[in-house]
Amino acid sequence: MFFLYNLFFPILFLLYLPYYLVHICKRGGLSSDYWERFGFFSSAKKARLRKAEDAIWIHAVSVGETVAAVSFVKAWLQRHPGDNIVFSCGTATGFNTAAQKMPPQVIRIYCPIDFYCATRRALSLIKPKMLLIFEVEIWPNLLLQAAKRGVKVALVNGRMSDRSSRGYARWRYIFRPLLHAFNSICLQTAEDAERVRKIIGDDPRIEVCGTMKFDQIPDCDSADKEQELDACFGKGERLLFTAGSTHAGEEELICAAYRQLKTEFPSLKMVLVPRHQERAAAVENVLRQNQLSWKLLRPSDGQKQSAEPVDVLLVNTTGELMNFYAVSDVAFVGKSLAGQTGGHNIIEPAIFGKPIMHGSHMENFRAVAEIFQKHQAAIEISTDEMLLPALRELLAQPEKRRQLGHSARQVVDQYRGSIARTLDNLDQLRKTEL
Repeated sequence: MFFLYNLFFPILFLLYLPYYLVHICKRGGLSSDYWERFGFFSSAKKARLRKAEDAIWIHAVSVGETVAAVSFVKAWLQRHPGDNIVFSCGTATGFNTAAQKMPPQVIRIYCPIDFYCATRRALSLIKPKMLLIFEVEIWPNLLLQAAKRGVKVALVNGRMSDRSSRGYARWRYIFRPLLHAFNSICLQTAEDAERVRKIIGDDPRIEVCGTMKFDQIPDCDSADKEQELDACFGKGERLLFTAGSTHAGEEELICAAYRQLKTEFPSLKMVLVPRHQERAAAVENVLRQNQLSWKLLRPSDGQKQSAEPVDVLLVNTTGELMNFYAVSDVAFVGKSLAGQTGGHNIIEPAIFGKPIMHGSHMENFRAVAEIFQKHQAAIEISTDEMLLPALRELLAQPEKRRQLGHSARQVVDQYRGSIARTLDNLDQLRKTEL
């Protein structure tokens, strides 16, 4: 089966290549390091990796997993300050986020695409003693080659959606040997554990450790954001609404609601942060259609922006959302309304004790959303039409905002500890012989 995978995967990738090239060019932020995706490392990077004896290789796919991995890596180095850490991810945005937030001694690389030769070259260069994979990145060559070399492999902060679980269970004869390659499987919830058991059966390697997103370490420069907000909106009192990680369709709803509410609340201003910064031009069209004035956080080269105060700050960069949550009065977290499904991380604004709104489609964060609803620590908007009245109610009631934000922060404090539990599990794994 895996012989066929290595035979046909490169062919399928070649067919996919034109779309892939367009996609990565639109995302931007690429550098010469991106050749590492194909197993080609610079001489300087090779030298650093060869010196990193008995490295711990930690892999996270993109920005969200990278942010969680930052807190995990910092906690790991507090326990084991002498360890060499190699961190990999698969996207330019994740790579750049790691550059900003990872401890300086961590060696950053792009994880090679799962070609047999590229993966083999990376493993031969790094020679890790442990490979830790965040959330649900299951690549056959990386897993099986690492296990064959005697590398201890663990899934950390793992999760499995209902949809993925059904697919894995249907093709369990393929996925069972891949999951058996893990020496430890640390999952976020009991539901995730049950989904994995449907594939590999009851197994002592399965551990429920909670989600690391509650353990996220704030790393923001809110004072600098205040200066940027003054430059955008003018000085003086303001009521700030941040809509974060939005997707197509949600910006239309949010801008229509804001256009109406800004007449009711004269001090209301909005920070709009699309999930993908390359969509900034499309979001500008939405702002234009709603007759809202705006500024870009980072103007393009040569682009002139009005010196006059505007209605909206459009964030066209990656990795700064937490900074704006920290200075907001109300936060909305996207990919949960307007036909979008899956949701994004509502814990991020909760860390700062902010009142949170999100839609009802939180499939990728179902357990987290249920925790917040259980403690009445976030407002779930059931339909698109409910966004406007729900936001109006929060803006009109400062005490409700305060209570909701306080409850959100209490939830974060109550459910922390996943990183410590995961590290305890991995420390036991380090002591075992394979």
